[in-house]
Amino acid sequence: MKQIERYIFRRMAMLTFWSLSAVTLLVMTTQVLVRVNVLTTTGQAFGAFALLAATLIPSVLSIVAPFALLIGVSQVLSSMNSDSELVVIEAAGVPPATVLKPVLLLSASISLMVLVVSNFVEPWSNNKLYDVLAQAQSDLFSVAVRSGTFMKLEDGLYVQVNEKLAGGQLGGIFLSDSRAEDNETIYYARSGVIRKSEETDTNILYLVDGELQQRDLSNDRISIVTFSSYALDMAAFVPAGSSAARRPSEQPTSYLLNPDPDDYYLTSAKNLMTQELVKRFSGWMYPLAFGLVAFSFLGKARSNRHEQVQNGALVAAIALGSRGFGFYSNEAAGISATMEILSYAVPAFIIVVFGFLTLTGRTLTIPKSWAQLNDRLVDTVSAWSDRIQGGRGKPGEGQST
Repeated sequence: MKQIERYIFRRMAMLTFWSLSAVTLLVMTTQVLVRVNVLTTTGQAFGAFALLAATLIPSVLSIVAPFALLIGVSQVLSSMNSDSELVVIEAAGVPPATVLKPVLLLSASISLMVLVVSNFVEPWSNNKLYDVLAQAQSDLFSVAVRSGTFMKLEDGLYVQVNEKLAGGQLGGIFLSDSRAEDNETIYYARSGVIRKSEETDTNILYLVDGELQQRDLSNDRISIVTFSSYALDMAAFVPAGSSAARRPSEQPTSYLLNPDPDDYYLTSAKNLMTQELVKRFSGWMYPLAFGLVAFSFLGKARSNRHEQVQNGALVAAIALGSRGFGFYSNEAAGISATMEILSYAVPAFIIVVFGFLTLTGRTLTIPKSWAQLNDRLVDTVSAWSDRIQGGRGKPGEGQST
């Protein structure tokens, strides 16, 4: 890399990094606050909060990374134009590829990072997040013992424990699970104990001497089963519903491409697997697309300051519009084959079109008529503001000096 290319790349990379850090921290904080009630209720230590925050970082990175890149590239190019650096570069006879090369290198690096995070790091972190919440949910039983009242684990799921017996056993356990739309389940046991299973590495609630009542809400039929011992996987209390199957977001990409034929989501909710695959294989294209869009509008020196601002606004509009449609098409990908295709086609189209414009040495700008109209509007507003300020500064009539 030439010195000027290293200079541009360093500025863009630093601004992208700080933008990514700030936005990730902000979004991650909001996500932690959504789940913090479980940890605070169970009295978890600070390490549990830190682990929860760390497991949320990869999923946030894949979303905010393209916008952080857009901020870094757009801001640096706009600043270089305002400081006449782009003018000097063009006047010195430096080819446009000198400015383009750092943009492409940074965009390709962010795209590669998003691809790796989405397909390898994020599934592992989602799996770890599942385990953290499962551990917190199992700890709620100890809180229920201390409170002696009904404890809400989540909507439709309640627990009550009357007392704590010798040897870590719990006495008088009552569980009510009405999360399923057409089924209500109630567990009652005289005693029970929570132990970790060495085979599955999960917490198991062993119920002793109790009853299991199930009511079918569609026809109000009730079935009652009396048991001497019953085992419940505590991890089943974390996701909505009674299935303990790992969600598609927690599975590695290799598994989603070749899932188990008996997998719950393959047989009952295949659209969720399709959505997850589309998200992992389409999201990486947006950083590269945003970098090309920013360079096409802002990579050339502009003498009109208002025109530069309007080009930046147009870049932001294209980026937000395309990414917003990407989120929508991704959600609908499992239901509509057309939306699944568009999830890949939209960012690919942006890369091809703006890549062609970049390689042919063409840059885009708003029409001159728009720029002139905007200049007149700005001048009118400025003149109107000056008159108001001037009127306020005049002393009133009849004032004594």
